[in-house]
Amino acid sequence: MTTVSSAWRSKPFRRVWTAGAVSGLGSEIGELAVPVLAVVTLAASAAELSLVRAALLVPYLLLTLWLGVIVDRRARRPLLVAADLGRGLLLAVVCGLALTGWLSIPLLVAAAALLGSLAVLSTLAEFSFVPQVVEEHQLIDANARITAAQSAIGVAGAGAGGLLVQLVTAPFALLLNAAGFLVSGVLLLRLRVVESVPARRAGPRSAVREAREGIVVLLRHRVLRALLSEATVWNLGNEIFMLALALLVLRSYGFGPAALGLVLMAGGVGAFAGSLFSARLTARFGYGRSLVAAMLVGNSAPVLALLAAGSASVASLVVLTAGFVLSGLGIGVANSQAVSLRQLAVEPTLRGRANAGYRLVSWGALSIGALAGGVLVTALGPWAAGMLGAGLMALATVPVGLSPVRRMRRIEEVQEVQNLPAGRAVQDAGPEPA
Repeated sequence: MTTVSSAWRSKPFRRVWTAGAVSGLGSEIGELAVPVLAVVTLAASAAELSLVRAALLVPYLLLTLWLGVIVDRRARRPLLVAADLGRGLLLAVVCGLALTGWLSIPLLVAAAALLGSLAVLSTLAEFSFVPQVVEEHQLIDANARITAAQSAIGVAGAGAGGLLVQLVTAPFALLLNAAGFLVSGVLLLRLRVVESVPARRAGPRSAVREAREGIVVLLRHRVLRALLSEATVWNLGNEIFMLALALLVLRSYGFGPAALGLVLMAGGVGAFAGSLFSARLTARFGYGRSLVAAMLVGNSAPVLALLAAGSASVASLVVLTAGFVLSGLGIGVANSQAVSLRQLAVEPTLRGRANAGYRLVSWGALSIGALAGGVLVTALGPWAAGMLGAGLMALATVPVGLSPVRRMRRIEEVQEVQNLPAGRAVQDAGPEPA
């Protein structure tokens, strides 16, 4: 079985976890405060609001590969510190401009683009940094604890953000967001950890060639290719499903925003609970079986819930809520395991670039799914479009179920899989020692 030890024994990890929790809570507040600031304070039109949202997301498409190269060239901790402190100072400036009446839509769009760029850098650097502060046998537990924190913050942060924006207005809510990033940056700045820095290559280095190296290793690795396929198909289906679900609950069923919030919150609660059990399930049943089983549950629950919720009734709302809890449980277990697998599958000098390629493809599916969702809901209606999206989410498990992952008993075997002939995978690796 996979050996899983507590990452909480690592003092550097505790500080990394705390920094991520503080900045994550601030980000949840900002998710609501930024659009409210645009609409209420600046009287933005729908088109102007879409520009602000697009500015936050465009860096994921334009900068991911190149920032991945930077992450593989540099020590990660200073990059994380710069990303957090930069976002904190930027949000403080935005708050000051709003309070003094100097903020405008063009300035908010520019600030959003910078915030999105720093968010991409932080995400890529954190992925490569976590394995530096824990041992390999602590990695599953470390990612499970990070996933649990993110899930809990996702549940509580949205409610806290709405309350804060209501009580203190959007500019001051953004100031709290800024404070979260600044505290996180200071915590990481004070962290003392020996970080392995990639050796510098002799002669000039091509950023294009280095970015291509990350894509190549991602596509050639059978396990990473399967996980990338799963994430891409799931993201595509989820965007369609979520758009259809919002219209189904709010318009077709007429339940109102509170009911939709309850359903979505149920998913966060399930993900939090699942992340708590991720390490235990891996240790008990082995890596491959627990991951594939968790994906089957998490990815299939939405289509089953939508099938059962066929009418505008309280029973349908209960079924949808239960379905989201079940889906969250599976996703909470699978997410921390999948991240650990991706971290160990690639050598440290390629982690940033391989993760950048992974993010570029899987996140790129989000924009496609959002556009497709609007077309499908208009053409088919919300229930049928939701079923199509949920069906794609259920099918996303297939690439992983057919990959060598399903035969893995220990997560460390991912480092052996790529060297075995196709079809043999890890079941021929011999019995495990007692």
